[in-house]
Amino acid sequence: MLEQSQKAFKPANELVSLTTQAFEQAAEKQKTFVTDLVNDNMAFVKELSSQKDFSGFYQTQKSYFQAVQDKMVAASTEAYELMSANQEKATE
Repeated sequence: MLEQSQKAFKPANELVSLTTQAFEQAAEKQKTFVTDLVNDNMAFVKELSSQKDFSGFYQTQKSYFQAVQDKMVAASTEAYELMSANQEKATE
């Protein structure tokens, strides 16, 4: 009877373990993403304050916002891939 209950709960235990692992990975990626954004923002403010003319100011802003956009696209792609992989494993 004990063996049957262990077999019956094995898929649920594996699903909980899989979900926990996915959340841990997502939290780590989120932490890295936010840390990178804060560091980039600090560098941006420092670079922006050193600009003397409008052209330099504009170029600094343009490159900063492009980098932020690229990081957001990469982060959302990674999150989608993580959730897709997790969904495939859960389906198995």
